[in-house]
Amino acid sequence: MPKHCSRRELLGGAVAGAAGLIAGCSSSKADSEDSFTVALARDPTRQKWDVYNGITPYYTHVFEPLVDTTAEMETAPLLATEWEAVDETTWEFSLRNNVTFHNGDPLTADAVVRSFDRVFEQWSWVPGWIGVTSDGVTAVDDTTVRFETTDPFPAFPGTISHQYFGIQHPDENETPTGTGPFEVDEVTAGQSITLTPFADYRDGTATPTELTFEWIKDPNTRVLSLEKGSVDIAQQIPKSRATALVEASEMGINTYLTPEAGLVAVNLYRSPTDDEQLRKALNWAVDQSQIVENVLNDIGKPAHGPISSTIPWSIHDELPTYGPDLDRARDLVEASRYDGETLSVLINSKNADDRTIAQTLSGWFKEIGVTSEIRQIDPASFNDRFTAGEANLTLVGFGSKSAACDYLIRAMFHSEGSDNRKRYKQDGTGIYNPGPEVDRLIEQGYRAENLEAKRDYYGEVQRRVVDTGAVIPLYYNESVFGRRADVSGIDSHPVDNMIEWSGLTREQ
Repeated sequence: MPKHCSRRELLGGAVAGAAGLIAGCSSSKADSEDSFTVALARDPTRQKWDVYNGITPYYTHVFEPLVDTTAEMETAPLLATEWEAVDETTWEFSLRNNVTFHNGDPLTADAVVRSFDRVFEQWSWVPGWIGVTSDGVTAVDDTTVRFETTDPFPAFPGTISHQYFGIQHPDENETPTGTGPFEVDEVTAGQSITLTPFADYRDGTATPTELTFEWIKDPNTRVLSLEKGSVDIAQQIPKSRATALVEASEMGINTYLTPEAGLVAVNLYRSPTDDEQLRKALNWAVDQSQIVENVLNDIGKPAHGPISSTIPWSIHDELPTYGPDLDRARDLVEASRYDGETLSVLINSKNADDRTIAQTLSGWFKEIGVTSEIRQIDPASFNDRFTAGEANLTLVGFGSKSAACDYLIRAMFHSEGSDNRKRYKQDGTGIYNPGPEVDRLIEQGYRAENLEAKRDYYGEVQRRVVDTGAVIPLYYNESVFGRRADVSGIDSHPVDNMIEWSGLTREQ
């Protein structure tokens, strides 16, 4: 659920950070009361999205997938009205009637097949992710699409609710053409996308007469643009700046608890963190509440485990917490094989809060007699360094962008998941996968046919991960949107990329 912060709620919070100006300031195209500009943290025209004619399938709602992800992180009909498992590996989806593309052409099963084919052609790893071979999507008739999965996969409908699978017109037109509530008016490569409402949208015309998504890379510049009034809404506001925005009468913030968890991935196969006693000592030293209150400006939720409490099969409330208890942590260090080695702590330079969090953790570790060294890595090589197992501890954030979050737990903890695969294939270890029994539980969870069974299997994985100290849970992330005070109608959704803009209004 969204949290609309008032001045009173954030009084006393930390305010930090300079303006950090980069060359040039954003200027909004919004001149009327029904026009809005949203500042994004990522370029909405990145070239890697040429499969969508140059614009991102996120944020814009130009394209829509077959399946929706609700605010409760559950599946719901969107372009498909219903779906059924014909057998263990065959799914059929029935398309909604009277849906038209922005050019007036009707939505057909052939258009859906072509959309998936284009994604498969662009990214070779996608078929493996969703469990469908590149020739596994076919049209049964004009309104029915069939998917053949390589293995039984009950979570398949939720997996394709990801916005990678937004349906686009089969002709590769110059203008991006989807079925969503907004259509493209103008694209400025490397800068912005301007949209207008699709007048024939089936659920009615969106409120804004014009909606511009503008890329402002630097977070402090996004704040400055909001303060100057050159944008109406700014995404991913630094948590350290939130108090100042709330205290300014002409601005406010909206925050949303997301499916993302911030945690420390502990290398189970690198000395000295291969010692379970030491891993547990590190966990006992950490105070999650202090991290949320003092580093994250009280925006977020202290974590008990590796899976955000917004995900339906999370067992956050059932997991035991370690502490903090520095005396117990010291006793565990003394009982471990730790002999004064310096632990390496890897952080991603793009994440503004991670250095402060890492410094806070290092301070607590020092208090229990464990030394550590922080290594800040550029974003381009961070994931490679992490999955190569270079560090004892790595600060990471994991979350889902679709209703089916199964791939999340597999990526993190299965020996052949994306985080562990490299080391597992190389020497049979992985990074922070606790072993074959956890692999078996994850595989059973993938095949579970209902949420209760899935929660049993994945819940046991979460318990084992916490019990063995394979992670140090830190926080469940809240995203922060800054806005001008007169702007309302920002839809509540835990996934930033799925927030709708159709109901934006400006108070007079």
